[in-house]
Amino acid sequence: MKKLNLMLAIVLILIGIVALSGCTARETVTGQVGPAGPPGVMGPTGTRGETGPPATALTFSAEYTGSRICGGCHADISATFKDTGHAWGLSPVENGLRPNYPFTQVFVPPDGYTWDDISYVVGGYNWKARFVDQQGYLITHAPDAAGDVEYLNQYNFANPYASQRASWVGYHAGEAELAFDCGTCHTTGYSPKGNQDDQPGFIGTWSEPGIQCEACHGPGSLHAKNPEGFQMRVDRDAEACGECHTRGTVEEVDAEAGFIQHHEQYEELFQSKHIALDCVLCHDPHTGVVQLRQRDQQTTRTQCEDCHFQEARFQKNERHAEINFDCVECHMPRLVQSASANLDLFTGDIRTHEMAIDPYQINQFNEDGTLAASQISLDYACRHCHVEGMVKPLSDQELFDAAVNYHSREQSSR
Repeated sequence: MKKLNLMLAIVLILIGIVALSGCTARETVTGQVGPAGPPGVMGPTGTRGETGPPATALTFSAEYTGSRICGGCHADISATFKDTGHAWGLSPVENGLRPNYPFTQVFVPPDGYTWDDISYVVGGYNWKARFVDQQGYLITHAPDAAGDVEYLNQYNFANPYASQRASWVGYHAGEAELAFDCGTCHTTGYSPKGNQDDQPGFIGTWSEPGIQCEACHGPGSLHAKNPEGFQMRVDRDAEACGECHTRGTVEEVDAEAGFIQHHEQYEELFQSKHIALDCVLCHDPHTGVVQLRQRDQQTTRTQCEDCHFQEARFQKNERHAEINFDCVECHMPRLVQSASANLDLFTGDIRTHEMAIDPYQINQFNEDGTLAASQISLDYACRHCHVEGMVKPLSDQELFDAAVNYHSREQSSR
């Protein structure tokens, strides 16, 4: 009986061990995650924190910075550009001190005024100067003599090519309150809205006087902050220069008193095959022409013979070759007047950009003298030399015969 009980106890113990082993094995198996239960009750709202600073707007709108900032990186270009006429299109008079120009100087303002009365000088570089009073009006009369049509208010520099000395002349003399509305082509960052310096005579506002870097390249603040990320605009099209170097419609070349008027280079180019070229192919806008001439350096990037090599190689006029005439003496005569000119010498103070000569045309202008022909006439191609007191003068018939004969020989030799 004891043995039976002992055996029964052992069997029960073994059954328990087996049962426990089975339970342990089942607990180690991981089942699938069941569905999420319902959300709990939302807790109480916390107290409101302090208001943060306003967000910074993300903008890609560039602003004008001024040529001084440009010169910080582009020192070499800035140094030569400061000696071009563009930089001196409009110059401020500060603390009663006259502007200090690179090559020419305006020592006194118009009669009756001191430098304290002048706010800006228009021009003053190489050709002429006009003056703006403290209210933004161009000076046209003496302080107490409004209406004086003989008042001399524009200063012209000497023009040795036309045998003209420096002199004062009248510009809209006697006209009352002549507003300065030239900002489009004499300032940088111009806007027609408002009045510069809050003065009534100034039409529009600007960021910087004169034609500075950003007038052609656009506002540079983004480029100054990130030069590689924001490239500056470079427009080499002649039409870009023509925005200022034009006077009226491009199909006509305006004239007055025997000369083409200044700022018409684009209209002149428009008359010829050269309109297909960009101005910067010949001109470096960062050096101009006058400073190169002053330094006895080549005034253009390219020469006429670079393209017209046949004409240069077979120059038939022995006399012209003997005196070492440049192409421009005949093909770009001083047919344009900016300041002074001499009609007796057929000479203004700026070379024309028409270039082609018509050997069958004596006169340059239409009947009333308001428009120039599209080609250079013999009057201006030849008579700035062939006049009394210089080279042998030629009558109209002699001039015509010489030009036609020369042109015929040249055509037959080609």
